Amino acid sequence: MTQFDGAQVEGDTGLERATVVHQDGTPALHDVTLLAGPGELLAVLGPSGSGKSSLLRAIAGLMKVQSGRVLIRGEATTAPTPARNVAMVFENAQLVPFLDVARNMGFGLVTRKVPQHEVTRQVEAQSRRLRVSRLLHRMPTEISAGQRGQVGIGRALVRTPRAFLLDEPLAHVDVHERARMRRVIAETVRATKVSTLYVTHDQSDAMAIGDRIAVLNEGAVAQIGTAREIYDRPATLFVADFVGEVPIGQLEGRIVESAGVLGFQVGYRTLPTWLPVPPELAGAVGRPVTLGLRGEDVRDAGDRPDPDHAVVFGRVRGVDRNGRDAHAKVQVGEHLLMARFPGRTALRIGDEVNLAVDAARAHVFDPVTGVALYHPPT
Repeated sequence: MTQFDGAQVEGDTGLERATVVHQDGTPALHDVTLLAGPGELLAVLGPSGSGKSSLLRAIAGLMKVQSGRVLIRGEATTAPTPARNVAMVFENAQLVPFLDVARNMGFGLVTRKVPQHEVTRQVEAQSRRLRVSRLLHRMPTEISAGQRGQVGIGRALVRTPRAFLLDEPLAHVDVHERARMRRVIAETVRATKVSTLYVTHDQSDAMAIGDRIAVLNEGAVAQIGTAREIYDRPATLFVADFVGEVPIGQLEGRIVESAGVLGFQVGYRTLPTWLPVPPELAGAVGRPVTLGLRGEDVRDAGDRPDPDHAVVFGRVRGVDRNGRDAHAKVQVGEHLLMARFPGRTALRIGDEVNLAVDAARAHVFDPVTGVALYHPPT
């Protein structure tokens, strides 16, 4: 729920304590409260089957809410979909096949009796922003899937609805166009001050565009916060593993303490943090935990390892190169760590490596519930 100084913002849009089920009776969402404030772009992130699309369809009135409420600008509604006046973009843009691009983009304005000269003006203005002006007189069958996606976005953004509901809007847009399209969407939302829920499974989209991010898992909200909050202080191991350039590395261990200094016993060795035991872990010495280590905190130990970092031995099971960096999946005993190497490394699958682990940067989770117990200071 959007809050400022503890008070709910007037005019929030979304679901409040809503439960939604599929037609076959299986649950889609359970007791979900997720509200975007006026002019806020709330990115909804989660894996396939987490309930993201069901969330938007329930707000739009395309799925029935079994319990709880749908709020549009702070008002509870059970009105049919057209009366809710929301603009929804689906992953596969459903364009009217017998209308050209210009008339598809202006369709929502025409149905709302907007004068034709104003329809033309708004369609031309939005098409320039989206760089699809050259397509205005083409038919849907004459343009690519990515271009149809851009037109679908334009059809939504060309008017000012009560809410924007965007379901994987950039799924078919070329990678080189995605950043610019994200900017157009964000600029439109801020200019119109329309509450927007933007569903995606692509965390780069969510983290780039969202004022806040909501992470869904199995039909429930796992965490809501800014991109920085979710990355630095994940509420659960699921969130920590799902959000990030690469999955978080995990080690099963036990909390140990020596002369007031925190450490983690992993197998037969101890990973020292050289930090005092934090209040969150006071009294937890001896407790089994799961350590989460980001790839940037696990590096090649090289010939001269940092004396402040523990060194562990492992075997490379995978390498993902992105130019600047190479992220290696390294098996350490029974566990897997992600480690960052220079992009020009000659590392290959099967290589043996020594890794420098900055244990002071470990996130600590309950091994049974996955709930976070401690996060390193930022």
